[in-house]
Amino acid sequence: MRKLSGFILFLPLAELVLLIAMGAAMGFLPTLLWIVATGVWGVWLMRTAGPNAMARAQREMADTGRGEIDGLGVAANFLGGLMLLLPGPLTDLLGLVLVTPFLRRLAFGAWLAGRLQQVVVERGGFGTGPQGPFGPDGNVYDADPDDIRRGESRDGDDPRRLDRDR
Repeated sequence: MRKLSGFILFLPLAELVLLIAMGAAMGFLPTLLWIVATGVWGVWLMRTAGPNAMARAQREMADTGRGEIDGLGVAANFLGGLMLLLPGPLTDLLGLVLVTPFLRRLAFGAWLAGRLQQVVVERGGFGTGPQGPFGPDGNVYDADPDDIRRGESRDGDDPRRLDRDR
């Protein structure tokens, strides 16, 4: 939470500095047009993300009998549109990552890999140690396929139980 609040406080200052730098490099009018164009694009994305997903699901339902809405994609497009609406190159870059499916998958994959690396480094791996990854009360089952007997019951025991639990 502390990192997020620091980022939120730092973001407007960084956006202002970058907008001034853009204005110095490109000129005032191109920078202003950039801000207006990304804002209009953001509003358009926010207005059309949900209805377009619903129409696509209805077309799929009519064609194949299965209509699914990509809720994460709709939310990412809406949030990306909001980021594009905010003036500044950093939020525009974040909005572009959110609205482009390839970049979104790439960024999410990198984030997920970082989180997995953090779990492995901080906790010493998955399930290692006396308590497993979920603490002393966690239900962690580490079984080899040879340890599980299906369909065989010893003395009326439940055949779904692991040998170790007996």
